[in-house]
Amino acid sequence: MAKYQLITDYSKVDFSRWAKFVLDHPMGNIFQSPEIMQAYKGINNFYANVILVLHNDLIVGSLLYVIQKEAKGVLGYLSSRSIVMGGPLALDNNLEIIDILLQEYKKVIGNKAIYTQFRNLFDFTFAKEIFKKNGFLYEEHLDILIDISKTPDVLKSNISKNKRGNLSKSINKGARFLEINDKLRYLECVRLINKTYQRIGLPCPDDGYFLRFYEELHHKNILKVFALEVEGKLIGTRLELCYKDVVYDWWAGSDYGYNNFYPNDVIPFKILVWGHKNGYKTFDFGGAGKPNVPYGVRNHKMKFGGDLVEYGRYQLVHKKILMQLGKLGLVVYKKLKKYVGSKG
Repeated sequence: MAKYQLITDYSKVDFSRWAKFVLDHPMGNIFQSPEIMQAYKGINNFYANVILVLHNDLIVGSLLYVIQKEAKGVLGYLSSRSIVMGGPLALDNNLEIIDILLQEYKKVIGNKAIYTQFRNLFDFTFAKEIFKKNGFLYEEHLDILIDISKTPDVLKSNISKNKRGNLSKSINKGARFLEINDKLRYLECVRLINKTYQRIGLPCPDDGYFLRFYEELHHKNILKVFALEVEGKLIGTRLELCYKDVVYDWWAGSDYGYNNFYPNDVIPFKILVWGHKNGYKTFDFGGAGKPNVPYGVRNHKMKFGGDLVEYGRYQLVHKKILMQLGKLGLVVYKKLKKYVGSKG
């Protein structure tokens, strides 16, 4: 351990060196980048920080974590969780460095979160024993990846016949796909997302969260905003995070009253084509639930011709009793949100 130096305060981090480490790492991704951490700074109910491991003054490991809460006060504490997307990263996938990162992480997390979840974006089974040694349990979880290096014609042929038909119907009825580059129109997209999450009873951050990401990442061409429009009205939207050769599907929303224009079919397909034309290789369609458990979202996503992968998650509960209370509180919260959404 003496040969390694640890940095646990982002204010002491050389962001340019950290950015290069993530960019050069084969598993480097937007969710472990300094750009994403800068975006989280100043957002209510979110706190991001990073742990770096240095050897001979070179960065050899990093772990960016984000502590999230649904509200302030008691509900906030009961809903506090630490999420690590696509990490940790270690030079040459060195298990000793990963072990150091996990041990240090458990020290710094303290009482700040009820539980921690590592959401894998790559196959992390090589580190399974190190996670287990540090108290993490492995949970199966699916993701969907689409190869967008293929031509638009091939991409279209790979989606289901039903969705190809919906594409034609939507365009024939006058729907128009577009990229959003204006803050006011972006806020229209945010409202679509908020209403969608309210309708299905899931938590959604406030406008400040989305504005912060727009201000930090849009001009860097990391955040891309796409929408479907009918007679000047936005009826569906998707926010994407673009990094290296991957387009990460991030947030989505649509106007339920315009489902006959199929925004949830048209927008994803058009993004696949956009990604191909702009040199990206992979579209990460995001979570697809647990294996052998029915999940409508997975069924919808698989009709776009992707590959189902099982990279799983590692989870550690820090406060077991509070975890149970938090689950109960979240159930009540979701029911209230859904009730409010049905009245809106």
